[in-house]
Amino acid sequence: MTELMSEKSLSILVVDDDQLLNQLLCEFLFSKGLNTVSVYSLAEAERTLKKAGEIDLVLLDYDLGDGTGLDLMRSLAKDSTYSVPPVMMISVNEDPEFLENCFSCGIADYIIKPVNLSLLALKVRALINSVAMQKLISLQNAELAHFKRESEREEAVAKFIYEYLLGQNSQRVEGVETWLQSSSSFSGDIAMARTSPSGDLYFMLADATGHGLSAAITIMPAVSIFNSMVAKGFHLQPIVTELNKKLSRDTPPDRFVAALIIHVQQGTGELHIWNGGMPTAYWVSAGKILQSFRSRHMALGILDDHQFDSTVETFRYPKTGFLFGCTDGLLEAADATGESFSMRRVVEIIETEPENLHHELISALKIHTGQARFNDDVSMCTLTPSQMLLGNSILLAGQGLRGKIAEGFGHFSWAIELSGRQIAECEIPPLANKFLQYIGLEKNICQIVFLIVSEMVSNAIDHGILRLESALKEKEDGFDLYFQERENRLQNLTAKDVIQLTIEWNPEATNPDLTIGVRDTGDGYDPTKLDKRSDQKLSGRGLHLIRGLAQTVEIIPPGNKIRAVIRSIQ
Repeated sequence: MTELMSEKSLSILVVDDDQLLNQLLCEFLFSKGLNTVSVYSLAEAERTLKKAGEIDLVLLDYDLGDGTGLDLMRSLAKDSTYSVPPVMMISVNEDPEFLENCFSCGIADYIIKPVNLSLLALKVRALINSVAMQKLISLQNAELAHFKRESEREEAVAKFIYEYLLGQNSQRVEGVETWLQSSSSFSGDIAMARTSPSGDLYFMLADATGHGLSAAITIMPAVSIFNSMVAKGFHLQPIVTELNKKLSRDTPPDRFVAALIIHVQQGTGELHIWNGGMPTAYWVSAGKILQSFRSRHMALGILDDHQFDSTVETFRYPKTGFLFGCTDGLLEAADATGESFSMRRVVEIIETEPENLHHELISALKIHTGQARFNDDVSMCTLTPSQMLLGNSILLAGQGLRGKIAEGFGHFSWAIELSGRQIAECEIPPLANKFLQYIGLEKNICQIVFLIVSEMVSNAIDHGILRLESALKEKEDGFDLYFQERENRLQNLTAKDVIQLTIEWNPEATNPDLTIGVRDTGDGYDPTKLDKRSDQKLSGRGLHLIRGLAQTVEIIPPGNKIRAVIRSIQ
């Protein structure tokens, strides 16, 4: 009995003008736990059925005094304002053509007179269960449709926010070309270019675990950290360190981000590169690979702070050529046999020296896979420094000295002094830049001061306190030796090693000026001994840049204090 019942007792409408048979059927169904309603004509049946929600099943005799069961079906079919419950026809007619006509009119089942009550019970049970299942499926489909609409709406909102944040946190820079294709609505790959307050280019090509929304969510913390730290003027190593710290802390253990992060220092002609878990990047010139930058580190978000290595690789790039990088989605895209596209094919295409490398790689990838879209996110980038007009170039060309400190801007001074390990762990230029921005100096002036402070502080630490020789960079493998030695000496700093920075604006002078001074506890040096052609070499470029930005530059004996004055900003 319970098999025929849902949460409520079901009601069956019995339509038969034979009162004795009608009563027999009702009593039998009631014994099975079903409610019944008896009617004896077509007209009564129609009125009863139009009372929505009261009837769950109809037992309909074909021959009725005021018409046939099919007449009732046709009448009900004309009115779409209410739902017709399933109908089981009762008749003596077994003609196949007649049965076909009944089913075409919407009859759900058919039973022959004289009625076999056991068979009737089985058919009623099957029909009720079938109807219940159809209702359940219909309800579930409606819920799924609602869920799909809500999911699409939420995805559209999330995609808008995701694309907006990426757009807000990346700049269009000449000489930087990227190509990305997502395998779904959201991409786990990102390519971001930002210029720092010093005018240098910072670029990140990153690939999060998996693809789709989960990968996009994983990578978003990296976007905000990269953008904010570049804007504040931090160097590459602390940026990479903070990215790893953020991802380790705020993403699940099974999620990580492979990244290729690059600092293009156009003024010195240097590339600083950190490759964590990404395919090898290449410096290419005239179709030849001159330098490879393989992954030397684990991806971001895997190692703890004390295990993580933020050491960067430095390369002095030639005047011609570009840097190429890609994500593993390009290399691992497979054809029908499962063969990957591979780095070998990428290198072969690079060596053909195509006019448009990205276009050739994309075309070859589509031919290889036989698909216009791919199963994973695919990204690639080329960085061509010779095409970049970055902040240093603009400022040194004389266009950057047009900023002004507003009339009535009162006197201010700012100073910081660090010693020992603080020198290695705290970056002074970003702190100075933050102060200048906070008091309201315009961006152009902040950039000029940042450049000068960066060079002064870098010279004071490297050549004053650490006593490193820039000429070391000129030797073979000189960059690696230089930075390795720098790291070693930073570990041995003591409280006797001190650096001090002061910035002072004097609006009362005849020609109002901004004075920047840096002092260190090193032995100092004799500026007259600098190579006269040092601006063509790696050594001496910092002083050359400072002299290009400031009106006067004074190195105070014994050479461990430098002061620069800017007067043309008022």
